[in-house]
Amino acid sequence: MSRLKDNSKNVVAGDIFFAIPCADGSERAHALEALEKGASSVVSALPAPKGFEDKWAQVNDVVFTRYLFAKEKMDNPFSKLNCYAVTGSNGKTSCAFMMNAVLRAAGKKTALLSTIQNFIGDEKEDAHLTTPGFLELYEFAEKAVEAGCTELVMEVSSHALVQGRVMGIPYKSALFTNLSHDHLDYHGTMENYYQAKKLLFASELLGTGIGFINIDNSYGNRLYGEMFFRDRVGVSKKQFKVENTETGLRIDNINVSLFGEHNVENVMLIIEWAREMGLPTDALEKISVPGRFEVVCNKDGKLAIVDYAHTPDALERTLIAARKICKGNLLLVFGCGGDRDKTKRPEMGGIAEKMADKVWLTSDNPRTEKPEQILNDVEAGMLENKHKRQVDRKNAIKEAAAALQSGDVLVVAGKGHENYQIIGKEKKHFSDQEELMEAF
Repeated sequence: MSRLKDNSKNVVAGDIFFAIPCADGSERAHALEALEKGASSVVSALPAPKGFEDKWAQVNDVVFTRYLFAKEKMDNPFSKLNCYAVTGSNGKTSCAFMMNAVLRAAGKKTALLSTIQNFIGDEKEDAHLTTPGFLELYEFAEKAVEAGCTELVMEVSSHALVQGRVMGIPYKSALFTNLSHDHLDYHGTMENYYQAKKLLFASELLGTGIGFINIDNSYGNRLYGEMFFRDRVGVSKKQFKVENTETGLRIDNINVSLFGEHNVENVMLIIEWAREMGLPTDALEKISVPGRFEVVCNKDGKLAIVDYAHTPDALERTLIAARKICKGNLLLVFGCGGDRDKTKRPEMGGIAEKMADKVWLTSDNPRTEKPEQILNDVEAGMLENKHKRQVDRKNAIKEAAAALQSGDVLVVAGKGHENYQIIGKEKKHFSDQEELMEAF
């Protein structure tokens, strides 16, 4: 049976291939590769190459045509699921895990698509993208329906929204956490980035669903105002009683096993969403999110935390949270990813220098960039000389752990849940959690 494909590497004989327009204009080459592999036909916005006219369908909008084909051929599995989305620069994963836990506690069988792990019921799958490709999403939804799931919770990235990966999914509700400096290598400007996120709340996706928006940030407040024609719930700290406890947060007398001021906004969104949906919040008492302010070591008064913070805003929020539980010096190990937005590097360097007592600059995922140059870019935002450069992340963690004294807190930021490091084009096993345990 022919299947729909939009990645020429995955094409087998008989498939229908959609040549999605590429920024570098390589869609024709991908289409020809698909035909060489035996694709029965190609759908493209370009005219057919000579000799392939009988296997080539030229259309105005390949992305929309792909959606129509998938909806018909794959029997639109999303129509059989209650779909919930969360978007924003930071907090997506934490919110998605909390939504999933709340739904499960209410007796629902759920599927979860997140940056770190995907689940169909209790079955876990590896996650490769925050939001999978369009056809991969359909296949995941098909499997979820076959497994008896009735609910689907998913993180939705700005890339996915711009590229039409979530086209036609009827969301019952959508959450907006915040917007801060990130992905400008792709979007170019913050305005473009905001407009990409805003797509989730358009009528084509949210339909008759409800938007839940954190209005304690300028972009959230703006989005709330621009959604005046849709059902919307604005969420602000002013509406909640917030307390910090030894076991986490207490918000409106609801105990949550998460720490940090940055999580207050995430939890408030989930509480408001759960109340509106008529769902219990008991599951929040035991919630945990891998790589999100994850306490790895707590021994002899020395505390080590791993967090995914890889944007200026996320790094600042994480360090504020760590400072509140720190009785001595606050130590930080972090770096910035290669082949990604370079403009945030000096800003993160400035935040690290201002908020931590001791800093180790190290590699994150350098990819094809020179690690030393990435550190130079970060250092451009650092005015003082109270940091150390250690390109090798393993050694940086080892040195920082050895420097911990009683009452100190060590934050290892940037990779969180990731169990790999990308150096050049090679992906090697690497876990901040494992390295910390070994160092201790």
